[in-house]
Amino acid sequence: MSLWVWIVVVGGTLFAFSLFVSLALAAILGSVSRELSELVDLERWADAPLADERLAGIELESTPSASAGRGRAQA
Repeated sequence: MSLWVWIVVVGGTLFAFSLFVSLALAAILGSVSRELSELVDLERWADAPLADERLAGIELESTPSASAGRGRAQA
């Protein structure tokens, strides 16, 4: 066989091998992600009560940068 035929055969073999390895890796990672998604329970976060807006406002106003800005605005 000619040298170019060997180059094409080896190149095709390497391409097929890399494609096979990448598909196998994708299948493994897909099954791992499905298993992990079953462990995460997002319904608890959806049922969590919302924060009280009045308390959030008090926390924001009590920061030093907010109180300094308020003092400058009043002066």
